Amino acid sequence: MVSVADARPLSEETFRATLQGRTTDGEPTTIIVTRQGLGHAGRVWLTFDGALKTTLVLTDQEAIGLVGLVSDATGARSR
Repeated sequence: MVSVADARPLSEETFRATLQGRTTDGEPTTIIVTRQGLGHAGRVWLTFDGALKTTLVLTDQEAIGLVGLVSDATGARSR
């Protein structure tokens, strides 16, 4: 039998940061970036304004793809 003291959490948070931004209506909002879990099972979570219904969970490869898309958009020239 495993005691409560020996039980490991289902998802361990290993990173947390926030980014302040604005909605399209100009309202202030926050993006919370966390990493839940360890190793290959770990996932990057993006939570918009702290609401669970707007949480996006990404694998490492998906997170790398998102970073690439944001970088590409930042570097795109206006036409």
